[in-house]
Parts: sequence; C-alpha cells; structure tokens
Amino acid sequence: MDLMQYIFSGLLAVAVSLGAWVLLRLAMEMLEADRRKLQQRLAAAGPSASYASRRAITVQSQLRGLSAVLARIGPLGRLAEVLVLAFPGSSLARFLGVVLACGLVGFAATWVFMQAVLIAAAAALLAMVVPFLVLNHRRAARQELLASQLPEALDFLARVLRAGHSLSTGLQMMGDELPLPLGAEFRHCYGQHSLGQPLEDCLRELALRVDSKDFAFFVTAVLIQRQTGGDLTQVLGNISAMVRQRIRLQQHVKAITAEGRFTGYILCAFPAVLFVISYILNPQYTGILLRETEGQFMLLGAFLLQFCGLIMIRRIVAVKA
Repeated sequence: MDLMQYIFSGLLAVAVSLGAWVLLRLAMEMLEADRRKLQQRLAAAGPSASYASRRAITVQSQLRGLSAVLARIGPLGRLAEVLVLAFPGSSLARFLGVVLACGLVGFAATWVFMQAVLIAAAAALLAMVVPFLVLNHRRAARQELLASQLPEALDFLARVLRAGHSLSTGLQMMGDELPLPLGAEFRHCYGQHSLGQPLEDCLRELALRVDSKDFAFFVTAVLIQRQTGGDLTQVLGNISAMVRQRIRLQQHVKAITAEGRFTGYILCAFPAVLFVISYILNPQYTGILLRETEGQFMLLGAFLLQFCGLIMIRRIVAVKA
C-alpha cells in the first residue's frame, strides 16, 4: 500500500467510526422512547416538572471543561448522566475519545489482516460498542451494590435516631461508618449540608445522583416526615424490609432465568466460533466470504442479525422486579 492508500484508509476509518457511533446513539434513543414518554407525563403532573432539569444540573455540576459543553448536546446529556453514575469524577470527552479510538483500532486491525472494507466497518462498529457495554455493566454493578447496602444503612440510621441523635448527625455517622460506595454518597450529602445547604436539597441531590427507586423512597419518606411528623424509624424499617424483599425477588429471577440467558449467549456465539474454526481448518472454503464483495455483505448481514438477536434475547429474559 502506498501513502495515499494509507491516508484514504485512515479517513475512511474515521468516517465509519463516527457514522457508527451516531447510529448507535440514535438506536439507544429509540429504545428509551418509553422513558421519555414517562418523563413527559411526570412533567405534565406539576410538582415533578423540574425533575429532569434538576437532574441535568446535578450531573453538569460534576463535569468540567469540554465535558460540560458536550453534556448540553442532546443525547450526550443522557450519556453524561450514565457516565457519572458508573464512574464518578470521569470525563465525558475522554470517554468519547475512547469510543472513537476503539473504532479506529478495530477498523485498522481488521483492514490490515483482511483488506475488506465492510468487514473492517463491522469490526469498528463492534469495537465502538465495547465501551458502552463496559459502561452499562459498571453502572449496573454499582447500582446493585448500592441497593444491597441500603437496607443495612436504613437500619443503622433507625438505630441512630432511636438513640436520640438528629437526622444530620445520623447522615454524618452513615458517611463515616458505611462502606463504599454508599458511605461516600452520604459523606458527600452531609458535607453539602455542613456548608450551609438545606438538608432537603441535599437529600434530593442524593436521590438524583444515585438514581435508584429505593433511594427515592427513602428520600421521599424523610422529606414527608420532616413536613408532617411521625415515626421515621418505623418508616425506615418498612423501607428496609421492602428493599430486602426486592433484592430477594431479583436474585430469584436471575436464578430461574440463568439457563435461558446462558443458552442465548451460546447460540449467539456459536456461529462466530464455528466460522473461525472453519477458517482455520480450511481457509479456502470460507475465505471466499472475506475476499468477495457478496460474501462481505453476507457476513455483515449475519453480524447485524446476530446483534439484533442478542438484544432481543436480553430483553425477553430481563425481568424488572
């Protein structure tokens, strides 16, 4: 390959990577149509109309520089929210750079070995999906860890209140005694309150940062109790019991759907593994799919169908408790 071919390949890789990233974000936005409809209904209800704006302000307050500018651009705002939840203190611009770099590396590596534009484009798309998968996995793992720590935290706060301490003192003790990451969230909440911010606003921002239904129940119960009075310790005990039942239900659902999920993953991986083994044993038999344009289109179509099938299987076996 001469210099012009290398330049053309690089520009093509950049174009394919950017196009694939845009298509991926549009697909994710389409999948979240139900979420947007729910937010619109909540906005029409009145008191919750500022929820989305408060959440955006909370996220943007944790971003700096170019990341804060990018977070104001449509779908990138939602991506920034997920990024902050999964990797607190991370940079949106750096994450986008990692996505683009993965696409370029996937395209270049595939082009060097196969010299097939369509296969290289598919490899670039697959490589660009990997950071989003890691991000989603990290966010889900952090949310699950926070949910598992919440019942003990509520019981701890109830014992502190029964001992005669105030709610702000209880938040301070929770930040000092509870393990990460829940302890850090309550420590940050108490730090804001100690600097003069009203406790109600600190709790609301805590619920926005954590983005969990269980935390929303906890914050709502505390806010109602501070306005109307009542036995907060009993309410905390009820919420703790409810969260434990939800966790047990989720674990039971995972157990009974494990066989179906594992079977789906095997079925999705089987064609790719079979193709690789066939190419290693008899390159002349399967190599025509890589050399001919029609074969490249067939492989690209097979890849897209496999990807769609994997998404459908995940949505079928996903049960939200």
